[in-house]
Amino acid sequence: MTLELQEGGRARTRWAARAVHWGGLTLALVECRTPPPIARTPDDPPASRALVPDDAPPPASPTDPVKAAPPEAAAPPADYSSEQHELVERYARRRSQGMLHGEASYYGGSFAGRKTASGEVFEPRRYTAAHRTLPFGTVLRVMRLDTRAVVYVRVNDRGPYGKKGRILDLSTAAAEALDFIRRGVVDVRADVVERGIPPASKQKQKHSNAKH
Repeated sequence: MTLELQEGGRARTRWAARAVHWGGLTLALVECRTPPPIARTPDDPPASRALVPDDAPPPASPTDPVKAAPPEAAAPPADYSSEQHELVERYARRRSQGMLHGEASYYGGSFAGRKTASGEVFEPRRYTAAHRTLPFGTVLRVMRLDTRAVVYVRVNDRGPYGKKGRILDLSTAAAEALDFIRRGVVDVRADVVERGIPPASKQKQKHSNAKH
């Protein structure tokens, strides 16, 4: 009886030793098969993330239409209304040095930019007139007879040519002041309020100044 108990105890001791041995071997094999942990890459600093955008814009395709720059706004036309105010203030009280009666017509846009007989460039928005013989620089007070409207103009061109009864060709601005753009021709009275200096008189004046 005592011998059997001793043999049973030895058998349990051997089984426990074998269990410990095989358990340790299994754990070692499992540790060998498990891959080592991968080190995590640290996040980029905020500054580097700000410099490199996540979604860069796609490159422009050569077939994409190129947007043209918007056209520049055109410069507003020059305003010569102050010119008429100055003529009125200067010559409204001047007495007439001579009087003309006849028809007045006008010429405008198609002649803009051309040189007049005086050498000035024609500007339809200025208050000028053409006359056959009056010296350049002569100032006229032109009154439309049926409405009594008045405008002051400066002679800087020659004309009109054609009908004998027509005495003046006015600029567009002067015709608008007398309100006959649609009508085209009106009866007027023109008073000379300042007579320009004829070219011959200018030459004489230069020579007299040179002598002095």
